[in-house]
Amino acid sequence: MTHRITSIGLALALCFGTVASQAAVARFDTTSFGYTVSNGALNWSTGDQYQTLNAEARSGGGLLGYDTATNDWSNWTNQSLGATTPYASASASAGAQSLQGSALASRTDLQPADLAGHAGRSYANQSGVFSLNQDGVVTFSVGWRLEVQGDASDPLADFGQSLMSIAFGAYDGSFNDYLSEELFSFDALSGAAVASGTWIFNVALAAGQQGYYNLTGSASAEASAQNPNDVPEPGSLALLGAGLAALAGARRRRKARAHA
Repeated sequence: MTHRITSIGLALALCFGTVASQAAVARFDTTSFGYTVSNGALNWSTGDQYQTLNAEARSGGGLLGYDTATNDWSNWTNQSLGATTPYASASASAGAQSLQGSALASRTDLQPADLAGHAGRSYANQSGVFSLNQDGVVTFSVGWRLEVQGDASDPLADFGQSLMSIAFGAYDGSFNDYLSEELFSFDALSGAAVASGTWIFNVALAAGQQGYYNLTGSASAEASAQNPNDVPEPGSLALLGAGLAALAGARRRRKARAHA
């Protein structure tokens, strides 16, 4: 499912006269996924495979453009989707036991001063169910990487946040555990940071008992639409009003032609 709002955004962007500068960025990535079995053979339940992707972008809180795309699949398959607006974007993709996503928002110098900021958001989730034909332990090894970038001197104006997590255990609820890593740009002196690592965990199962994993990644980038000290000038507000009036007039003319 995809949804776009662009006409208002394009009209207002022409009215404002913008200067794009610093960008906020966030990314997540599954760098590896493997497992070993102590005893017996592992079988994946194809009927219980699942993955979902979502990407969303907003410029000016949606006033200057809004785009979103989301979908889910009942099996592991190579898929990707994205969302784009004038000052923000996001993408998400999935493959066989791997997830990737990114979000970006560009800092701008727009008026009016109370215009909402720009934001890109990415989300990806994948889950699987498995079993052993004998009593044994499945040892998983999952590599992850996170990256963020923002303005360290003004983290409320633009920042990046990324997260990866994995839940795992026995499907009947007798054993459950959870691992997670999160990264924020405003925690770094430079406003930019990278973190990576590998999760190693065990799932012990009796013969025929089902286990599961649920892998999730998310990324969020937000940027201010204007400098915090900017004050809207009367001329800028008048220009905005003229732009909105022109947009309304164009719509009326289109409606008139449609009914002619």
